[in-house]
Amino acid sequence: MRTQWVHQLRNCPDAEDVEVLAEEEGRPRQILARPRPGDDALVDGYVLQRVDTQAHTAVYTWVRTGDPETVTEYLLDLLAKVYPRGKAR
Repeated sequence: MRTQWVHQLRNCPDAEDVEVLAEEEGRPRQILARPRPGDDALVDGYVLQRVDTQAHTAVYTWVRTGDPETVTEYLLDLLAKVYPRGKAR
């Protein structure tokens, strides 16, 4: 069943906190990459900090900006270190 979640993206330099309405199945992902506002060639990488399942809100903290391939590789490496047994979604 698809559920709507509010994703709050925090602590990104040169950007205000942003709330994005998105559809996800189950819980929000542990890592998230979003296009950098005003620059199509860059993305911001975020890690999940907190989830409120009753309010369907996920709070993410910014960790890196760069080209999509570099940011994705960084996020996947970070996820492997934090959740080494494959328990993350």
